[in-house]
Amino acid sequence: MSRLVKVLRFVGDLDDDFYADERQRDVWNEASAVGFQFFYWVALLAAAVLPWAAGRAGAWIALGLLITWLFGSAVTMTYARRHYVDPGSTENWLRPRVFLAAVVYLIGALGVVSELLLATGIGTWFGVVVGAAGGLVAAAWSVRRKRRRRAERDLLDEDF
Repeated sequence: MSRLVKVLRFVGDLDDDFYADERQRDVWNEASAVGFQFFYWVALLAAAVLPWAAGRAGAWIALGLLITWLFGSAVTMTYARRHYVDPGSTENWLRPRVFLAAVVYLIGALGVVSELLLATGIGTWFGVVVGAAGGLVAAAWSVRRKRRRRAERDLLDEDF
C-alpha cells in the first residue's frame, strides 16, 4: 500500500470496526458519496456566485474553492485508480449533470479572471443576472432532459 493510500485510509477511518458489517458499510458509503457530492455542488455554486456578488474578495475565495474542488476530484480519482477502479469507464460525460457542473465552474472561473486578472470589475449585478440566467437555463434544460429520459425508460419498461 502506498503512502498516499495509507494516508487516505486514515483520513477516511477505513480500518474502523464500523466497516465490518456489510450493510452498514454500503449505506455509509452511499451517504458519504451523497455528502461529498452535496459539498461539491455547494462549493461550486459558491465559487460561481462569489466573484460576481462580492467583488475582488469574493474572487479570491472563489479561486480557493475552485482549486479545492479540482484537488478533491483528483484525490478521489487517484484513490479509485490505485484500487484498480476507473470511474470514467462507465461515466457518460454528456449527461446534463456534467454539463451543468461545467457551466457553473466556467461562470466561477470567468468571475475570478474578470476580478483578479483583468481587474475589470464587470459589475456585481450584471454578473448576478448573467450567472442566474445561465444557471436557470442549464437547470431547466437538465430537468427537461431527465424527464424525457425517464419517459423513454418507462416506455421501454412497459414493453417488457
